[in-house]
Amino acid sequence: MATVMGASVSVMAQDTQSTKKDKAGFGLEEIVVTAQKREATLLETPVAVSALTGASMEKAQIRDLTAMQTLMPSLAVTQRASASNTSFSIRGIGSSTFNFGIEPAVGVFVDGVYRSRNGASVNDFLGIQRVEVLRGPQSTLFGKNTSAGVINIITQEPTYEPFVEGEFTYGNYNATVAKAAVNLPAIEDKLAFRLDANLNKRDGIFTNDDGRKLNERNRYGLRGQMLFEPNDRTKLRIIADYNKLDEECCAAPFYLVTDATQQVLTVMGSKVQGAHPFSGNTHINGAVKGNVENWGVSGQLDLDFDTFSVTSITAYRDYKEKQNIDADFSDLQLNKYRTLDQSYNTFTQELRVTSKTSGPIDWMAGVYYYKQNLSANNSTVQGAALRPFADLLTGNAITNLEAGLGLPSGTFLADGSGQLKGLFNQDNQSYSGFVQLDWHLNDKLTLTGGLRYTSEKKSMVSDIVINDPFAALNMIDLWAPVFAGGVQAQLTAAGYPAAYVQAATAQAYANAAAVKTVQSGGPQTDPLTPTYNPLLGLTALQFFPPASNVDDSFTDNELSGNLIANYEMSDQVTMYASYSRGFKAGGYALDSAAVRVGSFKFNKEVTTSYELGMKARLMDRRMSLDFALFDEKIKGFQENIFTGSSFVPGNVDAAVQGLEFDGKFQATPELLLTAGFTWLWKAEYQNYTNGPCPAYNTEGCTFVANDQGVVRPVQDLSGVRLSEVPKFTGNVTATYSQPINDDLEYFVRGELYYKGDQRLSVAQDARQKQNAYALVGASFGLGRQDQNWSLQLWARNLLNEHYVLDTFDSTIPGGSLNAYIGDPRTYGVTLRVKY
Repeated sequence: MATVMGASVSVMAQDTQSTKKDKAGFGLEEIVVTAQKREATLLETPVAVSALTGASMEKAQIRDLTAMQTLMPSLAVTQRASASNTSFSIRGIGSSTFNFGIEPAVGVFVDGVYRSRNGASVNDFLGIQRVEVLRGPQSTLFGKNTSAGVINIITQEPTYEPFVEGEFTYGNYNATVAKAAVNLPAIEDKLAFRLDANLNKRDGIFTNDDGRKLNERNRYGLRGQMLFEPNDRTKLRIIADYNKLDEECCAAPFYLVTDATQQVLTVMGSKVQGAHPFSGNTHINGAVKGNVENWGVSGQLDLDFDTFSVTSITAYRDYKEKQNIDADFSDLQLNKYRTLDQSYNTFTQELRVTSKTSGPIDWMAGVYYYKQNLSANNSTVQGAALRPFADLLTGNAITNLEAGLGLPSGTFLADGSGQLKGLFNQDNQSYSGFVQLDWHLNDKLTLTGGLRYTSEKKSMVSDIVINDPFAALNMIDLWAPVFAGGVQAQLTAAGYPAAYVQAATAQAYANAAAVKTVQSGGPQTDPLTPTYNPLLGLTALQFFPPASNVDDSFTDNELSGNLIANYEMSDQVTMYASYSRGFKAGGYALDSAAVRVGSFKFNKEVTTSYELGMKARLMDRRMSLDFALFDEKIKGFQENIFTGSSFVPGNVDAAVQGLEFDGKFQATPELLLTAGFTWLWKAEYQNYTNGPCPAYNTEGCTFVANDQGVVRPVQDLSGVRLSEVPKFTGNVTATYSQPINDDLEYFVRGELYYKGDQRLSVAQDARQKQNAYALVGASFGLGRQDQNWSLQLWARNLLNEHYVLDTFDSTIPGGSLNAYIGDPRTYGVTLRVKY
């Protein structure tokens, strides 16, 4: 599907508010966007932006942002553990959602209001007018954490004509989708109301042993609006929305099971026999639940004066999320439960003033305030099967270590141990001011310059309760030459009574020879060398190392902005060159696992981008060609690293270079062809000397330890390609529309989405790879030309392509992998009516 598929002939784009019809014959329509906070066509906008109208998204059966990526090759959307763990990236740059402390690098704005976590953007679209995707840093006008780009969603506002419209879809997996909108004018040309509602339910694509259908859909939403225009200079729009998601999602079947793990699973009676990720069956004996409740109220006031206009947007949003995931994804109780309870509320205020004069300089200036209170609590408790599993896997090493230390049997990896509480409370305040000038040097050349100054303060306090004696062991001290002395120091630090420490130390002296005899002096005694310290192999079972509580704050001050030169070569061709600097503040890793990397704090992310673009409208505007060549460098890229039990953010440097293309061709009045691609020939980490290692193989890695002796293997990943970033992504579509008679018309549509090879692991685990794949879609529609009703038959992933969205190291020890699976073939029928 092409990025600007919504720009087509009138039968394909009914939204007259967001398009301009070319007067010549059957030319393409140019979508009007607000990428620079002013209305302009795509041709007139000197930034890399893609846009889709609501009408074209309906024809493509695009219901949410996850599906929208098939229309926009530069946008990647991946859903993982739950719908709230949906990450967005543009040009390969994005932010993971597995740690609530990371804010997205791709900013999502709905009717001018920032959604500070991706989980608040995953529900179905309601009453969409258009969606704009701005590529590259947009930190001048949009400002809040848009170091990679912006998804700008504009909904349909109330009108002064009454109408009722509805949509009903039924598909396989017992899918039932219903949408409705009611528009009610109250005072002619002054006051109107609109209400949108939707429901989306679907059975899961996996059948569990107990009959549960996992990876289902169960979500609904409401949006109510009031539009008040007392005169031609004043406009007030108030919006209230509520969205609820309550799903058994998302299961992650085994993608690879190692021989060692399989032997233990079999001995312990598990039904997991090898990896069959696409079988549609799962063996999970715990919960896989995700619940999100998200609501907000906003008011936009527009005041029109003779030489300038004033816009004020005030908003409050509230978000609550609960997850209960059986993190081992098996039928053994290795993990008893893992619950996440996360919430936030935000208040935002934007005020901007925009010039209206016809002089050589257009200007815009404004201020922005953002306040957020956020809370995240993670409880992960280990189950009764973990200890016997670990002993079988390690040849009774856990029991032997207990005996060597003189500890009671069952002390390590006990049922009920783990992180009992991991509560983090974070406050965030941000102030910024911005200005942008457009200087029209002549009829052809315009220079644009913008600056934004941001001051952002964050503070965080934690309340961590961990009961994991095995993770409290210092494997360096335990294997030091003075073995008993290390035991004594370790048990004292762990808080054992003095009498017990004395007795255990004496026992350790007696048992030292049975554990290992290490001679003093020389490299063979290096406790960070796996060859001479086999205890390092047990660090993978140290799930929850001791973590001290944190009470900290910091302030980031940053200047961001852009500089653009736009040249109109003719009425049909424009070229632009731009420089932009994007900014995303630092933050805190809201997870006790941050102790593994030595710090809960991570630093700011700054993106510098150079771009050269060309936009052409040819053949009497029947053909549209848009190109963008770009070079981006990201200093302090906030990468998320899997530590074996959790994801911890840290800073690295990265760089991307590539070429984007969007094209469409109205070959005949009936036939529209579109194509688009993103070619990222460079997308790599830079100066990443402490990158993570594959869990199953640490050969060539170096072991490092923090001040508390928590050990982890690292490797140099400088120059290695970014994870989950293919070199080439593209799409093509063909839509044929034809009237049947004066009343009826039909259309036939086909589409192809291609995604190239990609490594799925930051650690560059060669086993975690998704080969190139293609998704085919098709639809047929029939309806009245006046849009009173239409019927559409459709299919997505028509050829039932098997592919994974992501893979990750299993929480089951032994080097196995789990995966989140892409949707199989789905199909259905949709009826739309409007009165």
